[in-house]
Amino acid sequence: MTKNDYEVKYPLDAVSVEKFSELLGKPETAVRKMITNNKLPVVELTDPEAAAARVGERWVVISEFNRRVLEAYYNRPAEERDAWLKWLGL
Repeated sequence: MTKNDYEVKYPLDAVSVEKFSELLGKPETAVRKMITNNKLPVVELTDPEAAAARVGERWVVISEFNRRVLEAYYNRPAEERDAWLKWLGL
């Protein structure tokens, strides 16, 4: 398996919450809760023209999400990380 086998593919580095929930296969409410709990890398978009601008949109940074998922995966003990291969007979 290569690094690319584990990455969410999309032509942008960041996507809206709605699109990220679709790509991840999770309800939008679950993704929003993950953002609220600081469990996803997000960019907060605001209107620079507005004096008291609040966050208009939050976009999830897919490239950073992929990097952290791979880091978490490869930091697991090898016997846990490769256990699924036994089901394939490898």
